[in-house]
Amino acid sequence: MSSENSTGATILPFRTTDEAVDEERRGFVKKMALTALTVGVGGAAIQSARFFKPNVLYEPSKVFKVGELSKFPIGSRIVIEGRGIEIVRERDGMHAISLVCTHLGCLIKPVENDPDIGYMCPCHGSTFALKGEVLGGPAPKDLPWYEMYMDNTGALVVDTSKVNHKRTKLVV
Repeated sequence: MSSENSTGATILPFRTTDEAVDEERRGFVKKMALTALTVGVGGAAIQSARFFKPNVLYEPSKVFKVGELSKFPIGSRIVIEGRGIEIVRERDGMHAISLVCTHLGCLIKPVENDPDIGYMCPCHGSTFALKGEVLGGPAPKDLPWYEMYMDNTGALVVDTSKVNHKRTKLVV
């Protein structure tokens, strides 16, 4: 309500400091509520967008080519880097042997200067024969052999998803 004084000027009602503080409080609460709503909606939108991107770790194929037969001369033991296998070619055939220790999964190293030990684990000391049999250490099982075949182009292919339980060699 407004009133006029004797001069004719309009007099507005006086606002108390309590009313001014209440007005500031309302404005602050409105701003905080709007901020919380914006953050909540934004977070939900980001999480919804993440839903459409698959959370998958891509790994290399378990079936891969290792090269032409001429790359593996008789008597050779060639480690295929990044795959954890070694290709062994002997007179009666060839095979792919795992270089992953059956104890805790460390990469084992071929031993070059010892005819009795073919492989040794640098982590815990397991030793294996040239054919992958456990000779000593904590390894519980022999090293697996993987299936090998030659494709129609003449390239040698290893399939690490299939273990060669019979330990048969690829005759070439």
